[in-house]
Amino acid sequence: MFLGHYGIALAMKRAQPKISLGSLFLAAQLADLLWGCFLLLGWEQVRILPDSNPFLRLQFIDYPISHSLAGMIGWGVAAAIVYYSWPTRDTTRHWQASALIGLAVVSHYLLDALVHLPDLPLVGNDSPKLGLGLWNHFGPSVVLELLALAAGAGVYVALRSRRHPVRPVRLAIVLLILAGTYAASIFGPPPPGATVIAMGDIVFILALAVLGGWADKAASSAELAATHAGR
Repeated sequence: MFLGHYGIALAMKRAQPKISLGSLFLAAQLADLLWGCFLLLGWEQVRILPDSNPFLRLQFIDYPISHSLAGMIGWGVAAAIVYYSWPTRDTTRHWQASALIGLAVVSHYLLDALVHLPDLPLVGNDSPKLGLGLWNHFGPSVVLELLALAAGAGVYVALRSRRHPVRPVRLAIVLLILAGTYAASIFGPPPPGATVIAMGDIVFILALAVLGGWADKAASSAELAATHAGR
């Protein structure tokens, strides 16, 4: 899954407004970010297949560190600890925010299990592997991704607040980049190699995290004052 992870991050933002959308983007995609790093290190492997179904072009033959359920729970706990320990002046409900960061990391496994073939291990390569295989069905896979992103964006827009406003142009840019990248992955040619996949994966996830933080900028003192004056 791709768009669905960002949809979850958008919705989770409104559950705990103090968390930057960029942080939630990074948490929801931490498993894929680590996967890209581990591909470069040779710790995990993927095979490129000439399949007519673009969702089945990658055969994930070895990725228990980044994509096992046990691994994601571990990374989720680690991410929550890092977020909780990060220096901040706003300590209100900080442990709840940290827990949400950890949950965003683990949600990656649950969403991936809907679409992947049975290749997501519970612990290691020899453990049972999950995956409902929706990627076998092109149309339903696309519909699910688009609905997940739209639902997340809908929650993000509907539950806005004065301190955490929706910035329509910035949000639209982020959504267009996501939709465009998704379309390119579907209709574009297969990637030329694992190194290209890994590098593109790392750069894209980090760039989207930066854009998410930019799109989700909290209201400034001047904006809050203007809003109050307008009432």
